[in-house]
Amino acid sequence: MQPTDEATHRHRSHVQRCLDRADASGDAATTALLQRRDAAALSEAAAWDDLCDNGGDLPPLTGLTLTVKACFDVAGWITHAGSRVLADQPAATVDAPAVAALRRAGAVLVAQTNMTEFAYGALGLNDTYGTPLNPLFPGEVGSARVSGGSTSGGAVAVALGIADVSLGSDTSGSVRIPAAFCGVAAFKPSRYRYPDTGMAYLSPSFDVPGIVAASAEMCRRVDAALVNASLSDDPGRSSVSGVRLIVPEHISDGVEPVIAAAFDAWVATLVEGGAEIIRMPMPCLAASGIAAREAGIVSAEAYMLHRERLQAHSHLYDPRVGPRIAAGAEVRAYDYATGLARLHDLSGVYDAELEGVLADAVLTPTVGIVPPRIADLQDNGAYLAANAQAFRLTEFANRLDLPSITLPCSPFQPRPIGLLLTGRRSGDDALLDLAVRIEHCLTDS
Repeated sequence: MQPTDEATHRHRSHVQRCLDRADASGDAATTALLQRRDAAALSEAAAWDDLCDNGGDLPPLTGLTLTVKACFDVAGWITHAGSRVLADQPAATVDAPAVAALRRAGAVLVAQTNMTEFAYGALGLNDTYGTPLNPLFPGEVGSARVSGGSTSGGAVAVALGIADVSLGSDTSGSVRIPAAFCGVAAFKPSRYRYPDTGMAYLSPSFDVPGIVAASAEMCRRVDAALVNASLSDDPGRSSVSGVRLIVPEHISDGVEPVIAAAFDAWVATLVEGGAEIIRMPMPCLAASGIAAREAGIVSAEAYMLHRERLQAHSHLYDPRVGPRIAAGAEVRAYDYATGLARLHDLSGVYDAELEGVLADAVLTPTVGIVPPRIADLQDNGAYLAANAQAFRLTEFANRLDLPSITLPCSPFQPRPIGLLLTGRRSGDDALLDLAVRIEHCLTDS
C-alpha cells in the first residue's frame, strides 16, 4: 500500500489545516492575527517532512504551529507592541531568543498576534489594530465579548485551532487571563526561565515570556523545549492522591456564581481523586497586589521606558494606556523602593505558608468574572473596574515571582473559565507535572 499524501506530508498538511481555520474564522481571526506568512510556513513544514522522510532526527516541536505576540522581535516584522507609536519603526532583523528557540525546536511560525497596547491592560481592547473577539461567544451579534489581555490574539489563535502554541508575555496575568477567557491553557514561568531579550517590556520587575496552548500537557512539552530539557515519563499516569493544595479562604469574594460553581466542582473532583484541600487564610496574596499598586511599580517602570516617546508622541497613545503610563512620573522614589522591599518580605511569607502545611500549590479560579461585553467597556470607569477584576487572582504570581498555570474548564466543551495553579518558588517543573496530573484527573472524571 502506498503511503497517503497526508502521511507523507504530515507537517505540511497540519499547517495547511491551521491556515484554513484562520481563513474560515472571519473577524475573530482577522483581529487576532496582524501578520501572516502562509507560504513561508508551508515551505518550512514541507522541509520538516523531507527531513522526516529521509530518516533525520526531528526536534521536539516539529510541525506545531506557532504565533508570536507583537511585543517580541521577529525578523522582518515591526515590533510595535500593538501601538501606532511604534508602527513606523524599522522591522526587526533577528528573532528574539525565545522565538528562535521555539523555531529551532521545530515550531512553524504562522503569524504575529494582536495585543493590548504595550501590554498595559487585562481585557484585550485595542483601538488601533482592533479588539480580538472572544471565539466562545460567536452568536452574540452586536454584543461581542473581550478575549482578555494582554496576550489577546495569541489566546484567540489557540482557541480557534490556528496555533498549537502562542508565545506571549505576562505582567499581571497577561497570558493566563486571555487563556481562561478563551477556554485554553497558559503557563507563566518564574523570571529568567525563558530568555526575554527582544521583548518589549511593560514592567521589567514583573514581565516574563509565557506560553498559551490547548492544554497543560502541551505547555509542559513546550516548556521542556524552551529550557532544553528531556521530559520524564508522562506525569498524567500518576493520580492526584497525596497532592496537597491550598484553597485560600475568602477566595470566592467577588467571584461570579457560575465561576464559583465550576471551581467548587473541580475541587470536589480532586478530593474524590485523593487530593487534600487545605483551606486557610493567605492575606499575602492580596497584600502583594496592594503593595505593587500603592508603590506605583508598574506605572513607574513603564514611564521610565516611555518617557521620551510620551514627550514627543503622547497623542498617538491609546487613551486607556498613555495616561496610566504618564502617571508613573509622579511616583516617589521611596514609595517605589518601599514597595519592592514589601514584595520581598511577602515572598518569604508565601514560601513559609506553603512549607508550613507542606502544600504543593495554591488553587484558585483564574479570573473571577466572565468576559465582559466590549460595548460595556467604553466608559473609562467601567473599563478600569473590569480590568482590575480581571487580574485580581493572577497578579500575585508576578508580584512574588512564582510559576503559575491556568487549565481550561473542559477540553471537550470549552467555557470561559479557568482553574489556576500557582506553585512554589522556582518550582516550575514540579508545577507543570502537577498541572498535567490534575488535568488528567479532571478530564477522566
